[in-house]
Amino acid sequence: MLMKSQSDDGQAEKRFPGHNDQGSLERPAGQRVNGTEQPNDYTVRHTHSAGGVAYRLLQASATRLVQVALIATDKECRRWQLPKGRLYPSEEPLTAALREVEEETGLETEFESFLKTVRYEYLDTHARAVPERVYKKVDFYLLRVVGGILSDASVEVRKVEWASPDDALGRLAYDGERDCIKLALEYLNGY
Repeated sequence: MLMKSQSDDGQAEKRFPGHNDQGSLERPAGQRVNGTEQPNDYTVRHTHSAGGVAYRLLQASATRLVQVALIATDKECRRWQLPKGRLYPSEEPLTAALREVEEETGLETEFESFLKTVRYEYLDTHARAVPERVYKKVDFYLLRVVGGILSDASVEVRKVEWASPDDALGRLAYDGERDCIKLALEYLNGY
């Protein structure tokens, strides 16, 4: 059974009962998550990533148009997300966000505002003898594009596109990232 707790920004997050921040996880054998039987033996890993809503403003007569950069990493380009990635050892989250956005989109950006910390968990079974329960924390920032050319040259990215905020809200695969788009719009609209 998943439980909700508070994230750094006061938003509810999903956690297993018995999980603590030191990495231990105690749960009954044979627990089901999202209808799937979970293995009883796995390792636990905590990761910290950072990313951003990289945006540009376009002027169309008197109208200001906002576009944000989205990436797809799956083969079919069906799962769109915001650019993000893991922090290097001793790297600050904002530095990592700027670096990851440039690596994954080709865009140079500048910090505008902190948006939100998103926390989630997943079971990583890809190419592992023992599955790994991953607890991930991602700090998202609003980043204004100041240079570069939109590019999918990164080996981690299949496709990069500009999208309107409304289009991004419909295409992004994850709730926490959709929340980041909404927060970015509030900031840009002066709320």
